[in-house]
Amino acid sequence: MLLPVLSEYRLHKVIDDVDLDGVVVPGLRGSFHRRPAGVRTSTVGVYSYAGVELFMAWGYVGEPHCRFTALRRPDGGWGRPRPGCPPVARVYDGARVAASPSTDASSRPTSSLPRPMIKASLKSL
Repeated sequence: MLLPVLSEYRLHKVIDDVDLDGVVVPGLRGSFHRRPAGVRTSTVGVYSYAGVELFMAWGYVGEPHCRFTALRRPDGGWGRPRPGCPPVARVYDGARVAASPSTDASSRPTSSLPRPMIKASLKSL
């Protein structure tokens, strides 16, 4: 499975404080890109925090969930695509809820996030 080539898509919209499976994540920005794919529309969401891209998820408009997800590696490249959306685990620290990708040994997150951001985490993909 290859990663989407963003230069082949057009920016559709940008959302700040993205909602991941019902968890609003303060500071997480989603940039959503689209392109025609026959009778369907292919879509890619690129998610970033504090200007650092963390993961991308893609599929087709109208599908209930992502087909694939990839995490950004520390070297700036992307980890291998994995089936499905990044699942969200709710973790609370007082009233704050946020997100940070967690990974397995084959794909590590690109950077550590500021500690106030790490309140909810994406389960290993």
